[in-house]
Amino acid sequence: VEDDPGAVEAFKYMLKAAGYGVRVASDAQSAFVEVERAVPAGVLLDLHLPITDGLEVLRRLRLTARHAHIPVAVVTGDYLVDERVTRELQVLGAQLYFKPLWEEDLIRIVRDLLSGP
Repeated sequence: VEDDPGAVEAFKYMLKAAGYGVRVASDAQSAFVEVERAVPAGVLLDLHLPITDGLEVLRRLRLTARHAHIPVAVVTGDYLVDERVTRELQVLGAQLYFKPLWEEDLIRIVRDLLSGP
């Protein structure tokens, strides 16, 4: 779930080249539509999205039994993430990563995300 078209294309290219299937959502609403269509194996979620932020998306995923188990990695270009947000991400079971993500970092994050705790 990423609203920056450049980041979407880069992430999609790198993940597909590594053999991963990729579905894209550019905002919270389209993210919820996508997870209803088919529950994903994992979600890369931008923290700063238009209208509804990534933290609220994560909260709503965790409230739905069908989606509560989906592993989520939250990514942001904001290096000054509030401590309250960081704590809530941990409580909600999401890992926080900072952009830019180089190819080897992105692949490692996704591999770890999909391999479970």
